[in-house]
Amino acid sequence: MPKEQGVPPEKYYTTGQTADKLRVSVSTLKRWIKESDGLIPTLHRNTNGWKLFSEEDLERLKTFQKDRKRKGRIYQEDTLKPVIK
Repeated sequence: MPKEQGVPPEKYYTTGQTADKLRVSVSTLKRWIKESDGLIPTLHRNTNGWKLFSEEDLERLKTFQKDRKRKGRIYQEDTLKPVIK
């Protein structure tokens, strides 16, 4: 199928590149994706099976990261409970 002229192909980033752009570890990025259903509606993969993230995915992750910082850390109830004085 011929590509339209003047429309640049969408840029994709690997998991490592995306984690670097967000300044988080790869394991943190993977945890965010696993814990939050619907954060990335469609995960693209290359021929090697690597997860690929689009610019739109990157913007969603940045928004998620900002919201998470604003709300503070989320702890599991069975492992750590906040101390109320």
